Amino acid sequence: MKTIISTIILLTSLSLSAQDLFTASTVTLTIDGSSNVHDWTSTAQEVLVSGKFQSTGGTLTAIDELNVRIPVKKIKSTKGSVMDNKTYDALRAAKFPNITFKATRVDVNGDQIKATGTLTIAGRYRTVTIMAKGKSVAGGYEISGSYDLKMSQYEIERPTALLGTVSTTDDIKINFAVRLKR
Repeated sequence: MKTIISTIILLTSLSLSAQDLFTASTVTLTIDGSSNVHDWTSTAQEVLVSGKFQSTGGTLTAIDELNVRIPVKKIKSTKGSVMDNKTYDALRAAKFPNITFKATRVDVNGDQIKATGTLTIAGRYRTVTIMAKGKSVAGGYEISGSYDLKMSQYEIERPTALLGTVSTTDDIKINFAVRLKR
């Protein structure tokens, strides 16, 4: 009888702790902004995401750890190398080569994801909360969302061109999608 009870307890504990673990397989991140002349988009060609993503039955249930790192010099603009170099200067890439986000808390509630943590840009950091949506996709899960910020919040000098006649606006939007696979 003792063996049967022990076996039932063991099987119950295994089924409660059995979870699918995900890893980030594909990440897309764009930065949208504007100037007094035109809109612009820059794309991060490299985004490194690490974390502990858990699911049960194919549905994301928890994110126990989340870290994001974007090498500044891997950000490329649709406007070409002149804009890229102005971006690198504005973000002080020589001194601060990465943009980072380190979550201190992530809440998963159905398809709603709320990540609070430290966003560091150009050596300046702020505690931010980023909202995202999740959905099951073939072979995994996708998390996507956007985050609005002002360059001035991070003491970033807005890039200009043509002796200051072209000036970027303070507002930018970061759009992201992270594909997780089992």
